[in-house]
Amino acid sequence: MENPSTLLVVHNLNISKEFYVNVLGFELMEEHNDCLKFNIGHHIVFMFQSGMESIEYEHGYNANSTLVFTVQNLDEKMRDLKSKGVVFVHESPNQNRWGRYSAFKDPSGIVHEVMEFCT
Repeated sequence: MENPSTLLVVHNLNISKEFYVNVLGFELMEEHNDCLKFNIGHHIVFMFQSGMESIEYEHGYNANSTLVFTVQNLDEKMRDLKSKGVVFVHESPNQNRWGRYSAFKDPSGIVHEVMEFCT
């Protein structure tokens, strides 16, 4: 298999487009009535609309998929995203063997993470 991409199913395509473009900085490649196509670095994200928000789950304990965005300074990125209204799952960063991270929710309740790798 080559060139993996991600599929996100969101509650409202217009609200999600605003969030992913203006808050997270995704590059919108294609827009159609029923779907969007984004580029983030060398990764493609396809987005379709559903009639329901994501299922509530306990992040880090229940199995689920998450996009992880690497950053140079996690604290600075968290402040920036909070100033844009992003809701974080973790009030303060957590740590694992690879670095510090914090999870946040998109407008549909889909959880993603920002991560600062340890050097």
